[in-house]
Amino acid sequence: MAKKPVDITHASGITPEVVLKLGELYSAKDLRSVQTKLTSVAGDLRKIGQRWSSRSGLMGRLGEQLTGEQRQLLLDAAQLIVSVGNNVVHAKEKRQRTEKEAQRRREAREKRANQLVAAEFPLPAARHDNEDLLEIVKTALIYNRARVLHAFYTPIEFCLKHGPDLGTPGLHFGTKRERNYSDLFFQITYLRSELLTAIQEEISYDDGSEVEERLAAMKQRVADQVSQAALTYQEKEVIELWRKALNSFTPPPSSTASQEGQA
Repeated sequence: MAKKPVDITHASGITPEVVLKLGELYSAKDLRSVQTKLTSVAGDLRKIGQRWSSRSGLMGRLGEQLTGEQRQLLLDAAQLIVSVGNNVVHAKEKRQRTEKEAQRRREAREKRANQLVAAEFPLPAARHDNEDLLEIVKTALIYNRARVLHAFYTPIEFCLKHGPDLGTPGLHFGTKRERNYSDLFFQITYLRSELLTAIQEEISYDDGSEVEERLAAMKQRVADQVSQAALTYQEKEVIELWRKALNSFTPPPSSTASQEGQA
């Protein structure tokens, strides 16, 4: 019994699954770009392989100079390219569904992480007394040691970089003592913002576990660090530097009024 001839115009070895495996590092947008290029190539091959028409232009006139077998070869090649392109289209659609699902999951995790951070880490946000501000610095130091905040710095490097800095004059009205206090306050509140962002990113990271599980694991890492040392020698030094700096300057009147109102 004679074997059924192989259809060379059908890319049987290039299935959507093969496209996805070969292009696992590429997005749906990348696959769409490949699809566009294949469509363009197939169209050009058809223009040369088919009889001349106004749509084929010069390429069609060039094709008129080929033999019938040569033109058929080009048409077969165009059909092969179309076959490949069809499977790229299917792969692109699958990748789009995967990306949309990943985006939905990411947004849900980020929303849940925001909720947990707001509930679990109510760090002082407004102008409070100096002890509240020092508590923010202390928390940041410990969370760096637990490799949550700025893990690219070692704990010693983090301590060296996050002492009080009065090198740049603040853009605030008032006396020099008030401006210096405002600079210190800004540094601490900025550190607070970085800390909350780092916590959110830590617990929302998708490793297959739930956000609550990552929160519990992070808390355990922090607890392990605190059990080893409530504060290291370098961290105590940083806290004292901040305490002396804050106590050396006068809070602006708005800060004092805010504190009196809260009392």
